[in-house]
Amino acid sequence: MAFLSGGGECGALMRAFDWSATSLGPVEAWPQSLRTVVGITLGSRQPMLIVWGPDQITLYNDGYAAMCGQRHPQALGRPFRDLWFDLWDVVEPILDRAYAGVSTHMDNIEFVMHRNGYPEETHFAFSYTPVRIESGEVGGMFCACTETTGEVIARRQVLAERARFRQMFQQAPSFMAMLQGPEHRFEWVNPAYQALIGNRDLIGRPVADALPDAMEQGYGDLLDRAYASGEALTQAGARYVVAGEPDTQPVERYLDFVYQPLRDTAGQVTGIFVEGYDVTSRILADRQRVDLTRELAHRMKNSMAMVQAIATQTLRQVGSLEEGRDALSGRIAALARAQDILTRDDWETAEIHEVVASALVALEHVRERIRVSGQSLVLRSQQALGLSLALYELGTNAVKYGALSNETGYVDIEWAVSPEGAFDLTWRETDGPPVVSPERKGFGTRLIQRIVAPYFDGSASMDFPPEGLVFALHGKVSARL
Repeated sequence: MAFLSGGGECGALMRAFDWSATSLGPVEAWPQSLRTVVGITLGSRQPMLIVWGPDQITLYNDGYAAMCGQRHPQALGRPFRDLWFDLWDVVEPILDRAYAGVSTHMDNIEFVMHRNGYPEETHFAFSYTPVRIESGEVGGMFCACTETTGEVIARRQVLAERARFRQMFQQAPSFMAMLQGPEHRFEWVNPAYQALIGNRDLIGRPVADALPDAMEQGYGDLLDRAYASGEALTQAGARYVVAGEPDTQPVERYLDFVYQPLRDTAGQVTGIFVEGYDVTSRILADRQRVDLTRELAHRMKNSMAMVQAIATQTLRQVGSLEEGRDALSGRIAALARAQDILTRDDWETAEIHEVVASALVALEHVRERIRVSGQSLVLRSQQALGLSLALYELGTNAVKYGALSNETGYVDIEWAVSPEGAFDLTWRETDGPPVVSPERKGFGTRLIQRIVAPYFDGSASMDFPPEGLVFALHGKVSARL
Protein backbone atom coordinates (compact mmCIF):
# COMPACT_ATOMS: atom_id res chain seq x y z
CA MET A 1 0.00 0.00 0.00
CA ALA A 2 2.41 2.60 -1.25
CA PHE A 3 -0.13 5.46 -0.99
CA LEU A 4 -0.05 5.08 2.83
CA SER A 5 3.74 5.32 3.06
CA GLY A 6 5.38 8.22 4.87
CA GLY A 7 3.17 10.98 6.23
CA GLY A 8 4.76 11.27 9.66
CA GLU A 9 2.56 10.71 12.70
CA CYS A 10 -0.72 10.69 10.80
CA GLY A 11 0.69 8.27 8.20
CA ALA A 12 1.61 5.86 10.99
CA LEU A 13 -1.81 6.26 12.60
CA MET A 14 -3.56 5.56 9.28
CA ARG A 15 -1.50 2.43 8.67
CA ALA A 16 -2.29 1.10 12.15
CA PHE A 17 -5.99 2.04 12.07
CA ASP A 18 -8.64 -0.68 11.62
CA TRP A 19 -10.49 0.86 8.67
CA SER A 20 -12.61 -2.25 8.24
CA ALA A 21 -14.53 -1.17 11.32
CA THR A 22 -15.68 1.97 9.45
CA SER A 23 -17.89 2.47 6.40
CA LEU A 24 -14.70 2.87 4.33
CA GLY A 25 -13.94 -0.85 4.74
CA PRO A 26 -10.50 -2.43 4.46
CA VAL A 27 -7.79 -0.41 2.76
CA GLU A 28 -7.47 -3.02 0.02
CA ALA A 29 -11.04 -2.23 -1.06
CA TRP A 30 -10.66 1.53 -1.21
CA PRO A 31 -11.41 3.08 -4.61
CA GLN A 32 -8.53 4.53 -6.56
CA SER A 33 -9.85 8.06 -6.16
CA LEU A 34 -9.64 7.77 -2.38
CA ARG A 35 -6.18 6.20 -2.55
CA THR A 36 -5.00 9.07 -4.75
CA VAL A 37 -6.15 11.90 -2.46
CA VAL A 38 -4.84 10.04 0.62
CA GLY A 39 -1.44 9.75 -1.06
CA ILE A 40 -1.48 13.45 -1.91
CA THR A 41 -2.52 14.37 1.63
CA LEU A 42 0.16 12.33 3.38
CA GLY A 43 2.83 13.58 1.00
CA SER A 44 2.06 17.28 1.62
CA ARG A 45 3.14 19.59 4.41
CA GLN A 46 0.18 21.87 3.82
CA PRO A 47 -2.75 21.09 6.09
CA MET A 48 -5.09 18.74 4.15
CA LEU A 49 -8.32 16.97 5.04
CA ILE A 50 -10.40 14.22 3.46
CA VAL A 51 -14.03 13.56 4.38
CA TRP A 52 -15.24 10.33 2.78
CA GLY A 53 -18.28 8.17 2.37
CA PRO A 54 -21.83 8.46 3.58
CA ASP A 55 -20.64 8.56 7.21
CA GLN A 56 -18.27 11.40 6.34
CA ILE A 57 -15.22 9.68 7.84
CA THR A 58 -12.27 12.01 8.58
CA LEU A 59 -8.71 11.55 7.30
CA TYR A 60 -5.97 14.20 7.54
CA ASN A 61 -2.23 14.81 7.61
CA ASP A 62 0.13 16.17 10.25
CA GLY A 63 -0.46 19.76 9.11
CA TYR A 64 -4.19 19.45 9.73
CA ALA A 65 -3.61 17.56 12.99
CA ALA A 66 -2.00 20.71 14.45
CA MET A 67 -5.20 22.63 13.67
CA CYS A 68 -7.30 20.05 15.56
CA GLY A 69 -5.66 20.85 18.88
CA GLN A 70 -6.59 18.45 21.65
CA ARG A 71 -9.11 16.66 19.40
CA HIS A 72 -6.30 14.88 17.62
CA PRO A 73 -5.75 11.90 17.29
CA GLN A 74 -9.26 10.88 18.40
CA ALA A 75 -10.79 12.60 15.37
CA LEU A 76 -8.99 10.38 12.84
CA GLY A 77 -11.33 7.75 11.36
CA ARG A 78 -14.38 9.33 13.03
CA PRO A 79 -17.28 11.20 11.41
CA PHE A 80 -16.35 14.82 10.56
CA ARG A 81 -19.19 16.04 12.73
CA ASP A 82 -17.52 14.55 15.84
CA LEU A 83 -14.44 16.69 15.15
CA TRP A 84 -16.17 20.02 14.64
CA PHE A 85 -19.41 19.51 16.53
CA ASP A 86 -19.21 23.03 17.96
CA LEU A 87 -18.93 24.54 14.46
CA TRP A 88 -21.33 22.22 12.71
CA ASP A 89 -23.98 24.82 11.97
CA VAL A 90 -21.38 26.64 9.83
CA VAL A 91 -19.47 23.65 8.44
CA GLU A 92 -22.39 21.38 7.50
CA PRO A 93 -23.83 23.61 4.70
CA ILE A 94 -20.39 23.90 3.08
CA LEU A 95 -19.83 20.14 3.32
CA ASP A 96 -23.26 19.43 1.91
CA ARG A 97 -22.43 21.56 -1.12
CA ALA A 98 -19.27 19.54 -1.72
CA TYR A 99 -21.20 16.26 -1.51
CA ALA A 100 -23.62 17.80 -3.98
CA GLY A 101 -20.71 18.33 -6.37
CA VAL A 102 -20.20 22.06 -5.78
CA SER A 103 -16.76 23.28 -4.71
CA THR A 104 -16.29 26.11 -2.21
CA HIS A 105 -13.34 28.45 -1.71
CA MET A 106 -12.94 31.01 1.07
CA ASP A 107 -9.96 33.29 1.70
CA ASN A 108 -11.01 34.03 5.26
CA ILE A 109 -13.58 32.37 7.45
CA GLU A 110 -13.75 33.06 11.17
CA PHE A 111 -14.59 30.47 13.83
CA VAL A 112 -14.67 30.54 17.60
CA MET A 113 -13.15 27.13 18.34
CA HIS A 114 -12.88 25.12 21.55
CA ARG A 115 -10.23 22.77 20.17
CA ASN A 116 -7.95 23.29 23.18
CA GLY A 117 -10.61 23.37 25.88
CA TYR A 118 -11.29 27.11 25.75
CA PRO A 119 -12.86 29.47 23.20
CA GLU A 120 -10.44 31.07 20.79
CA GLU A 121 -10.82 33.19 17.69
CA THR A 122 -9.51 31.45 14.59
CA HIS A 123 -9.31 32.26 10.87
CA PHE A 124 -8.82 29.95 7.87
CA ALA A 125 -8.36 30.06 4.14
CA PHE A 126 -9.60 26.82 2.50
CA SER A 127 -11.32 25.07 -0.37
CA TYR A 128 -13.78 22.15 -0.27
CA THR A 129 -13.43 20.18 -3.51
CA PRO A 130 -15.76 17.26 -4.43
CA VAL A 131 -13.93 13.98 -5.23
CA ARG A 132 -15.70 11.59 -7.57
CA ILE A 133 -15.32 7.82 -7.56
CA GLU A 134 -15.10 5.63 -10.64
CA SER A 135 -18.88 5.62 -11.15
CA GLY A 136 -18.87 9.40 -11.41
CA GLU A 137 -20.65 9.95 -8.16
CA VAL A 138 -19.21 12.12 -5.39
CA GLY A 139 -17.39 9.85 -2.98
CA GLY A 140 -16.23 12.56 -0.63
CA MET A 141 -14.53 15.94 -0.20
CA PHE A 142 -10.89 17.02 -0.34
CA CYS A 143 -9.82 20.13 1.54
CA ALA A 144 -6.56 22.04 1.34
CA CYS A 145 -6.48 24.75 4.01
CA THR A 146 -4.26 27.18 5.88
CA GLU A 147 -4.86 28.66 9.30
CA THR A 148 -4.48 32.43 9.00
CA THR A 149 -5.32 33.38 12.60
CA GLY A 150 -1.90 34.87 13.30
CA GLU A 151 -1.85 36.88 10.09
CA VAL A 152 -5.40 38.18 10.56
CA ILE A 153 -4.82 39.24 14.16
CA ALA A 154 -1.47 40.79 13.27
CA ARG A 155 -3.07 42.70 10.39
CA ARG A 156 -5.85 43.85 12.69
CA GLN A 157 -3.30 45.04 15.24
CA VAL A 158 -1.43 46.93 12.54
CA LEU A 159 -4.66 48.60 11.44
CA ALA A 160 -5.54 49.41 15.03
CA GLU A 161 -2.07 50.84 15.56
CA ARG A 162 -2.43 52.93 12.44
CA ALA A 163 -5.81 54.13 13.65
CA ARG A 164 -4.28 55.11 16.98
CA PHE A 165 -1.47 56.95 15.25
CA ARG A 166 -3.97 58.60 12.94
CA GLN A 167 -5.97 59.73 15.95
CA MET A 168 -2.81 61.04 17.60
CA PHE A 169 -1.92 62.90 14.42
CA GLN A 170 -5.43 64.32 14.23
CA GLN A 171 -5.16 65.67 17.77
CA ALA A 172 -1.52 66.77 17.58
CA PRO A 173 -0.81 70.49 18.05
CA SER A 174 1.79 70.40 15.29
CA PHE A 175 0.75 70.43 11.63
CA MET A 176 1.28 67.18 9.70
CA ALA A 177 0.81 65.93 6.15
CA MET A 178 1.63 62.78 4.19
CA LEU A 179 2.75 63.29 0.59
CA GLN A 180 3.12 60.45 -1.94
CA GLY A 181 5.24 60.18 -5.07
CA PRO A 182 7.53 62.62 -6.85
CA GLU A 183 4.55 64.92 -7.46
CA HIS A 184 4.07 65.18 -3.68
CA ARG A 185 0.42 64.24 -3.84
CA PHE A 186 -1.52 64.80 -0.60
CA GLU A 187 -2.54 61.48 0.95
CA TRP A 188 -3.50 62.79 4.37
CA VAL A 189 -3.37 66.00 6.47
CA ASN A 190 -4.31 66.71 10.05
CA PRO A 191 -6.57 69.57 11.23
CA ALA A 192 -3.59 71.73 12.25
CA TYR A 193 -2.22 71.57 8.70
CA GLN A 194 -5.64 72.37 7.26
CA ALA A 195 -5.94 75.34 9.60
CA LEU A 196 -2.52 76.59 8.48
CA ILE A 197 -3.27 76.67 4.76
CA GLY A 198 -6.95 77.58 4.99
CA ASN A 199 -10.05 75.88 3.71
CA ARG A 200 -8.54 74.30 0.58
CA ASP A 201 -9.17 70.91 -1.00
CA LEU A 202 -5.93 68.90 -0.69
CA ILE A 203 -6.43 65.12 -0.64
CA GLY A 204 -5.38 63.44 -3.87
CA ARG A 205 -3.93 66.63 -5.36
CA PRO A 206 -0.23 67.39 -5.95
CA VAL A 207 1.28 70.28 -4.01
CA ALA A 208 1.79 72.30 -7.19
CA ASP A 209 -1.95 72.19 -7.88
CA ALA A 210 -3.24 72.47 -4.31
CA LEU A 211 -0.81 75.10 -2.95
CA PRO A 212 0.46 77.33 -5.77
CA ASP A 213 1.37 80.00 -3.21
CA ALA A 214 3.77 77.56 -1.51
CA MET A 215 5.32 76.67 -4.88
CA GLU A 216 5.91 80.34 -5.69
CA GLN A 217 7.75 80.76 -2.38
CA GLY A 218 10.16 77.89 -3.06
CA TYR A 219 8.63 75.12 -0.95
CA GLY A 220 8.19 72.89 -4.01
CA ASP A 221 11.96 73.04 -4.62
CA LEU A 222 12.59 72.04 -1.00
CA LEU A 223 10.26 69.05 -1.35
CA ASP A 224 12.00 67.99 -4.58
CA ARG A 225 15.37 68.22 -2.87
CA ALA A 226 14.29 66.09 0.08
CA TYR A 227 12.68 63.51 -2.23
CA ALA A 228 15.73 63.27 -4.50
CA SER A 229 18.32 63.13 -1.72
CA GLY A 230 16.37 60.91 0.65
CA GLU A 231 17.61 63.07 3.52
CA ALA A 232 15.48 64.98 6.00
CA LEU A 233 15.30 68.73 5.38
CA THR A 234 14.57 71.10 8.25
CA GLN A 235 13.73 74.80 8.33
CA ALA A 236 13.48 77.17 11.30
CA GLY A 237 11.48 80.39 11.20
CA ALA A 238 10.70 79.99 7.48
CA ARG A 239 8.39 82.70 6.15
CA TYR A 240 5.23 81.51 4.40
CA VAL A 241 2.65 83.96 3.10
CA VAL A 242 -0.61 82.03 3.00
CA ALA A 243 -2.88 83.03 0.14
CA GLY A 244 -6.26 83.84 1.63
CA GLU A 245 -9.72 83.20 0.34
CA PRO A 246 -10.99 85.44 -2.46
CA ASP A 247 -11.42 89.03 -1.27
CA THR A 248 -9.22 88.41 1.79
CA GLN A 249 -5.69 89.54 2.54
CA PRO A 250 -2.75 87.09 2.57
CA VAL A 251 -1.56 86.03 6.02
CA GLU A 252 2.12 86.04 6.95
CA ARG A 253 3.27 82.98 8.91
CA TYR A 254 6.60 81.75 10.24
CA LEU A 255 7.18 78.00 10.49
CA ASP A 256 9.57 75.45 11.98
CA PHE A 257 9.22 72.21 10.03
CA VAL A 258 10.86 69.05 8.71
CA TYR A 259 10.44 67.20 5.40
CA GLN A 260 11.13 63.53 6.25
CA PRO A 261 11.46 61.18 3.24
CA LEU A 262 9.59 57.84 3.52
CA ARG A 263 11.03 54.62 2.05
CA ASP A 264 9.53 51.30 0.97
CA THR A 265 10.94 47.88 1.87
CA ALA A 266 13.39 48.15 -1.04
CA GLY A 267 14.78 51.40 0.35
CA GLN A 268 13.28 53.60 -2.37
CA VAL A 269 11.82 56.99 -1.43
CA THR A 270 8.06 56.86 -1.95
CA GLY A 271 6.85 59.99 -0.19
CA ILE A 272 7.48 62.72 2.35
CA PHE A 273 6.13 63.21 5.84
CA VAL A 274 5.69 66.88 6.73
CA GLU A 275 5.62 67.96 10.39
CA GLY A 276 6.10 71.32 12.01
CA TYR A 277 4.86 74.19 14.16
CA ASP A 278 3.52 77.64 13.48
CA VAL A 279 6.00 79.85 15.37
CA THR A 280 4.65 83.17 14.14
CA SER A 281 3.97 84.37 17.69
CA ARG A 282 7.50 83.50 18.77
CA ILE A 283 9.13 85.23 15.80
CA LEU A 284 7.03 88.37 16.25
CA ALA A 285 7.72 88.36 19.99
CA ASP A 286 11.45 88.11 19.29
CA ARG A 287 11.23 91.03 16.91
CA GLN A 288 9.24 93.02 19.42
CA ARG A 289 11.85 92.21 22.06
CA VAL A 290 14.61 93.53 19.82
CA ASP A 291 12.61 96.66 19.07
CA LEU A 292 11.91 97.14 22.75
CA THR A 293 15.58 96.77 23.62
CA ARG A 294 16.47 99.40 21.05
CA GLU A 295 13.70 101.67 22.33
CA LEU A 296 14.87 101.21 25.92
CA ALA A 297 18.42 102.06 24.89
CA HIS A 298 17.16 105.19 23.13
CA ARG A 299 15.08 106.24 26.13
CA MET A 300 17.95 105.56 28.50
CA LYS A 301 20.13 107.85 26.43
CA ASN A 302 17.44 110.54 26.51
CA SER A 303 16.95 110.11 30.26
CA MET A 304 20.68 110.26 30.93
CA ALA A 305 20.96 113.36 28.78
CA MET A 306 18.16 114.99 30.75
CA VAL A 307 19.75 114.02 34.07
CA GLN A 308 23.10 115.35 32.87
CA ALA A 309 21.51 118.66 31.84
CA ILE A 310 19.66 118.95 35.15
CA ALA A 311 22.82 118.22 37.11
CA THR A 312 24.95 120.62 35.11
CA GLN A 313 22.50 123.52 35.33
CA THR A 314 21.67 122.89 38.98
CA LEU A 315 25.27 122.83 40.16
CA ARG A 316 26.01 126.08 38.29
CA GLN A 317 23.34 127.94 40.31
CA VAL A 318 23.93 126.72 43.86
CA GLY A 319 26.05 128.35 46.51
CA SER A 320 27.04 125.25 48.48
CA LEU A 321 27.48 121.52 48.08
CA GLU A 322 24.58 120.82 50.43
CA GLU A 323 22.28 123.15 48.53
CA GLY A 324 23.30 121.52 45.24
CA ARG A 325 22.75 118.05 46.64
CA ASP A 326 19.24 118.87 47.86
CA ALA A 327 18.22 120.62 44.63
CA LEU A 328 19.65 117.90 42.42
CA SER A 329 18.12 115.07 44.46
CA GLY A 330 14.67 116.65 44.34
CA ARG A 331 14.75 117.23 40.60
CA ILE A 332 16.00 113.73 39.81
CA ALA A 333 13.37 112.24 42.16
CA ALA A 334 10.65 114.16 40.28
CA LEU A 335 12.02 112.85 37.01
CA ALA A 336 12.08 109.29 38.42
CA ARG A 337 8.46 109.50 39.54
CA ALA A 338 7.41 110.60 36.07
CA GLN A 339 9.40 107.70 34.61
CA ASP A 340 7.55 105.33 36.94
CA ILE A 341 4.25 106.41 35.47
CA LEU A 342 5.48 105.81 31.92
CA THR A 343 6.92 102.39 32.64
CA ARG A 344 3.67 101.32 34.30
CA ASP A 345 1.96 101.66 30.94
CA ASP A 346 3.74 101.51 27.61
CA TRP A 347 6.62 104.02 27.88
CA GLU A 348 4.70 106.12 25.40
CA THR A 349 1.97 107.93 27.32
CA ALA A 350 0.81 108.96 30.80
CA GLU A 351 -2.44 110.33 32.19
CA ILE A 352 -2.16 113.96 33.32
CA HIS A 353 -3.70 113.48 36.79
CA GLU A 354 -1.06 110.85 37.58
CA VAL A 355 1.68 113.16 36.33
CA VAL A 356 0.45 116.04 38.52
CA ALA A 357 0.07 113.79 41.57
CA SER A 358 3.57 112.37 41.23
CA ALA A 359 5.10 115.81 40.79
CA LEU A 360 3.48 117.00 44.04
CA VAL A 361 4.53 114.04 46.21
CA ALA A 362 7.12 116.14 48.00
CA LEU A 363 4.38 118.64 48.98
CA GLU A 364 2.16 116.21 50.92
CA HIS A 365 2.46 118.36 54.05
CA VAL A 366 0.64 121.21 52.24
CA ARG A 367 -1.34 119.09 49.81
CA GLU A 368 -4.72 120.31 51.11
CA ARG A 369 -3.74 123.81 49.97
CA ILE A 370 -3.17 122.75 46.38
CA ARG A 371 -6.36 122.64 44.31
CA VAL A 372 -6.26 120.65 41.06
CA SER A 373 -8.88 120.92 38.35
CA GLY A 374 -8.95 119.60 34.80
CA GLN A 375 -10.27 116.89 32.53
CA SER A 376 -8.56 113.57 31.96
CA LEU A 377 -6.16 113.44 29.02
CA VAL A 378 -3.12 111.59 27.78
CA LEU A 379 0.35 113.11 27.52
CA ARG A 380 3.22 111.88 25.43
CA SER A 381 6.30 110.67 27.30
CA GLN A 382 8.35 113.86 26.83
CA GLN A 383 5.35 116.01 27.75
CA ALA A 384 4.85 113.99 30.94
CA LEU A 385 8.52 114.28 31.93
CA GLY A 386 8.69 117.99 31.18
CA LEU A 387 5.46 118.87 32.96
CA SER A 388 6.45 116.82 36.00
CA LEU A 389 9.75 118.72 36.30
CA ALA A 390 8.02 122.07 35.82
CA LEU A 391 5.41 121.36 38.52
CA TYR A 392 8.13 120.14 40.86
CA GLU A 393 10.06 123.39 40.39
CA LEU A 394 6.93 125.52 40.87
CA GLY A 395 6.01 123.58 44.01
CA THR A 396 9.51 123.85 45.48
CA ASN A 397 9.55 127.64 44.86
CA ALA A 398 6.03 127.99 46.32
CA VAL A 399 7.12 126.25 49.55
CA LYS A 400 10.31 128.32 49.84
CA TYR A 401 9.14 131.76 48.73
CA GLY A 402 5.55 131.68 47.47
CA ALA A 403 1.99 130.94 48.52
CA LEU A 404 2.91 127.74 50.39
CA SER A 405 5.59 129.42 52.51
CA ASN A 406 3.00 130.82 54.97
CA GLU A 407 -0.12 129.37 56.60
CA THR A 408 -2.77 131.02 54.38
CA GLY A 409 -1.68 130.71 50.75
CA TYR A 410 -3.13 128.46 48.08
CA VAL A 411 -2.12 127.09 44.71
CA ASP A 412 -4.63 126.40 41.92
CA ILE A 413 -3.60 124.13 39.06
CA GLU A 414 -6.10 124.19 36.24
CA TRP A 415 -6.05 122.96 32.65
CA ALA A 416 -8.38 122.50 29.72
CA VAL A 417 -8.16 121.02 26.23
CA SER A 418 -10.26 121.85 23.21
CA PRO A 419 -11.71 119.25 20.79
CA GLU A 420 -8.91 120.24 18.39
CA GLY A 421 -6.24 119.45 21.01
CA ALA A 422 -5.37 122.99 22.12
CA PHE A 423 -4.03 122.70 25.66
CA ASP A 424 -3.89 125.40 28.37
CA LEU A 425 -2.53 124.90 31.87
CA THR A 426 -2.26 127.52 34.63
CA TRP A 427 -0.44 127.47 37.97
CA ARG A 428 -1.81 130.35 40.09
CA GLU A 429 -0.70 131.28 43.63
CA THR A 430 -2.87 133.39 45.99
CA ASP A 431 -2.83 134.69 49.56
CA GLY A 432 0.89 134.24 49.94
CA PRO A 433 3.58 136.82 50.71
CA PRO A 434 3.81 139.76 48.28
CA VAL A 435 5.60 138.70 45.14
CA VAL A 436 8.62 140.44 43.71
CA SER A 437 10.00 139.60 40.29
CA PRO A 438 13.42 137.95 40.70
CA GLU A 439 16.48 139.86 39.52
CA ARG A 440 17.99 136.81 37.83
CA LYS A 441 16.59 133.59 36.48
CA GLY A 442 17.92 130.29 37.81
CA PHE A 443 17.81 126.90 36.09
CA GLY A 444 14.41 126.14 37.58
CA THR A 445 12.89 129.23 36.02
CA ARG A 446 14.52 128.56 32.66
CA LEU A 447 13.33 124.96 32.77
CA ILE A 448 9.77 126.11 33.48
CA GLN A 449 9.69 128.79 30.79
CA ARG A 450 11.89 127.52 27.97
CA ILE A 451 12.37 123.77 28.19
CA VAL A 452 8.84 122.50 28.92
CA ALA A 453 6.98 124.52 26.27
CA PRO A 454 8.63 122.89 23.20
CA TYR A 455 7.41 119.47 24.38
CA PHE A 456 3.88 120.82 23.88
CA ASP A 457 4.71 122.62 20.62
CA GLY A 458 3.71 125.84 22.35
CA SER A 459 4.84 128.58 24.71
CA ALA A 460 5.11 129.24 28.43
CA SER A 461 5.12 132.39 30.53
CA MET A 462 5.73 133.24 34.14
CA ASP A 463 4.31 136.46 35.65
CA PHE A 464 4.96 137.92 39.10
CA PRO A 465 2.03 140.15 40.12
CA PRO A 466 2.10 141.15 43.84
CA GLU A 467 -0.86 138.89 44.75
CA GLY A 468 0.90 135.73 43.53
CA LEU A 469 2.99 134.02 40.82
CA VAL A 470 1.17 132.87 37.68
CA PHE A 471 2.59 130.26 35.28
CA ALA A 472 0.77 129.66 31.99
CA LEU A 473 1.48 126.91 29.47
CA HIS A 474 -0.12 126.91 26.02
CA GLY A 475 0.36 124.07 23.53
CA LYS A 476 -1.14 120.97 21.94
CA VAL A 477 -1.95 117.47 23.11
CA SER A 478 -3.04 114.51 21.03
CA ALA A 479 -5.79 112.73 22.94
CA ARG A 480 -8.33 112.85 25.71
CA LEU A 481 -9.56 109.85 27.68
